[in-house]
Amino acid sequence: MEAIFSGFRFAAKVLLGLCAVVALPQLALAVVPVVKTVPWDTNNFSNPHFTYAGKVITLKGTSDQQGANFVFDWDPGDGGAHCTGTVTNQYVVQCTHTYAGAVGTTWTAVLTITDTSTGDNANATYPVLMSPNNLQSNVNVAIDEGLWYLHSTMHRNISGGFNEGDWFSGCSGFACFGVWGTTATNLQAFEVNAHLESGPAADPYTDDVARGLKALFQNLTLTFNPGGIFTVPGGCSTPPCPINPDANGNHLATRINSGSTNYEDGMVMDAIVASGTPAATAVTGPVGVVGQSYATIVQDMVDAYVYCVVRGNTGGGWRYGCPDTVGDGSVSQWAAIGIIAAVRGFGATIDPNLIGWNNVWLNAGNSEDPASGQFGYVSPAPVWGPYATTPSGMVQLSMDHVGRGDPRWDKAETFLRDNFGNAPVNSNVSLKAYFYGLFSFTKSMLLHNPGGVLTPITLLQSQTPGVTPLDWYAAEVAKGDPTDGVARWLVSQQNPAGYWYDQLQINTSSQWPFSTGFAIIMLRKSVFTACVTDLTGKGTPSGRAPARVDLTWSPQTGADHYSVFRGTVSGGPYTPLGSTTITAYSDTAGLANGGTYFYILQPDNGSGGEICQSNEKQITIPSGPR
Repeated sequence: MEAIFSGFRFAAKVLLGLCAVVALPQLALAVVPVVKTVPWDTNNFSNPHFTYAGKVITLKGTSDQQGANFVFDWDPGDGGAHCTGTVTNQYVVQCTHTYAGAVGTTWTAVLTITDTSTGDNANATYPVLMSPNNLQSNVNVAIDEGLWYLHSTMHRNISGGFNEGDWFSGCSGFACFGVWGTTATNLQAFEVNAHLESGPAADPYTDDVARGLKALFQNLTLTFNPGGIFTVPGGCSTPPCPINPDANGNHLATRINSGSTNYEDGMVMDAIVASGTPAATAVTGPVGVVGQSYATIVQDMVDAYVYCVVRGNTGGGWRYGCPDTVGDGSVSQWAAIGIIAAVRGFGATIDPNLIGWNNVWLNAGNSEDPASGQFGYVSPAPVWGPYATTPSGMVQLSMDHVGRGDPRWDKAETFLRDNFGNAPVNSNVSLKAYFYGLFSFTKSMLLHNPGGVLTPITLLQSQTPGVTPLDWYAAEVAKGDPTDGVARWLVSQQNPAGYWYDQLQINTSSQWPFSTGFAIIMLRKSVFTACVTDLTGKGTPSGRAPARVDLTWSPQTGADHYSVFRGTVSGGPYTPLGSTTITAYSDTAGLANGGTYFYILQPDNGSGGEICQSNEKQITIPSGPR
């Protein structure tokens, strides 16, 4: 009997088990959301975002789930009201908040997302620091809010099995426009702030940049074979001058598939170089792009620009055609900006005769007015006003290794300094009112490269008697300067929603959607990539050994070595000390106890080209013996 009952019990257990299996699909499956918050510092997520007294900031987060059963709770961490609601857009889970407290106070906001059908939840933290209400904190917050606006308005889709994204179509907002240069500019805004395709998965912006680059590669095209060597009537010691438009010999010329390629290719090149990964391989795009390294693709884009250079007697600029018959300052700036990035950032090759030929275009009488120093449009006449095309000429001079000491540069710099304080009524009378020109001006200051030596300009100078030098970036009327610099002006122009939209620029509304990307890049004071920002060090006084300064910094993507410089005043001039392949350097060259020194470093690529310039670090050696 016991055996029979045991059999019954066994059968009952099996039946109950089967019933349980059958019932499983009727139970809610547990879904634990993946919650992410935006980091301020991608190298250290614990470093806080900035705020300042009275400022409304956005707490920024994402989820991998959305729908009626997913709810969010933003706890700002200061005892204030929570933001709660349903996750209707998994990419935008935000809360606006104003913190109050003493400078130096920190808070940890927490984003929690819960699946109400199961009770499963997850959270992520968002550190915030109360900072002084000064230019640096204002800039940091402006960048932070601007990047979130770009993230929030990105169009995301799947194409060919790949996650892609853009600000080309299907998006909304003030940074969306149907040319690929907008997407490229917005991507670079993320990248120069160290949000990279190769970045940490916990950073929501990593996905944005990865999507955007895939979209750019997908929309590249190989429009022609750049062909063999051609000649131009100047730019070398013995004309006619041969120029090779196929530096890598693969017979490919790559361009963006858009209606304004000579404008947009430079922007696209900047975005690719800003990835900092020349050896990465494109997984989207046409034959000749897919499977190629980023460095090869950029070289083929350089080759396209070389082939498309104007070949007429006025010198080598660029306009709309390929090649065209006369240069256009507005277009030519993008060729220069893209080529500089390609050469310095990825070590691309450019025929030196192309540089010489472009230099001919910039001669007085061709594109520069020899009296005023203004650069023009297709001649010395500034059709769009001089604040569009004078900076264009200057950034081209930077590509050509021409800077201070050359009359063309000095006259142009004088013109811009003399007029830098013009009231920003509209783009015909003021550089500040013209983001397009202000962008190329900023690039020209940071890329200043006389004789091939990177020497960024801090103080804008004038040869006009009585006009004093001006910190073009950081000047503030509130601190006694005669006019505000680029940073204070841009901060003042940001919409509370986080975007910029330069409607003072009266020439064409088609450039307004670039304003947010341009502004963020200018505020970061960046060339074409995120640079070392944490150069630091310590001084040790002399005793039994000489006085010493020990410097350290984080690695720079793409750097082969680092050149170290020292000055005795902030902003330079700096004297080269040496170079190192590691992220540390010790200086013992003639230092004195009690002395104050200013250090910068320049990461260099394998070809010896300066990629960018780091932050400046002031170090005072203690007065006493060690």
